[in-house]
Amino acid sequence: MPTSEQFWDAMANTYAARPIKNVEAYEKTMERTRLYLKPDDKVLELGCGSGSTALLLSPHVGHIWASDISSRLIEIGRQKAKDQNVTNVDFIHGDILAPAIDEHAPYNGIWAFNFMHLLEDIPASLERMHKLLKPGGVLISKTACLSGRHGLLRIPITIMQWFGKAPHVSYISAEKLELLMQAQGFEILESCTFPKASEVRFIVARKL
Repeated sequence: MPTSEQFWDAMANTYAARPIKNVEAYEKTMERTRLYLKPDDKVLELGCGSGSTALLLSPHVGHIWASDISSRLIEIGRQKAKDQNVTNVDFIHGDILAPAIDEHAPYNGIWAFNFMHLLEDIPASLERMHKLLKPGGVLISKTACLSGRHGLLRIPITIMQWFGKAPHVSYISAEKLELLMQAQGFEILESCTFPKASEVRFIVARKL
């Protein structure tokens, strides 16, 4: 089975060129996110992909360190930053344990958009995020909560994974994700879905 890095490297060009599926939901996510940003914030984005969100939000913060497990996506992000003349976004190749992430900690904020459900160990990752944040810092996430009826997808997804056609996927409910955040020392400030019928949960959690 290909590693997650190999999967995303292979998918990088296609992923970077893919249009946003739900523009309205994305714009709502950005709108809600901007409410928690300050001009001097130091932010870490996990699973930044090709860097589109980091570059979009860069005018609203002091500096962003955008990280991703795919070296190819990081290359694309760096080129996009250069093309757009954005100077306050740096890209880090590596997972959540990358030493370069520690070099700039602690952060005022951590972003994890479309990221949590791709983690193999969500509790350990949340513990790591908590350590990387300043007291009072906020974790802003949007997560595909694929429990319940989506559990029926496990068999076909597993088969696709063996052929390198799907990444690792964790099946977790929004309620369980919130409980895990609280167990790691976060206070839930906001939790909602948009559109309301979606199973993709937007959560803002503050480090106590």
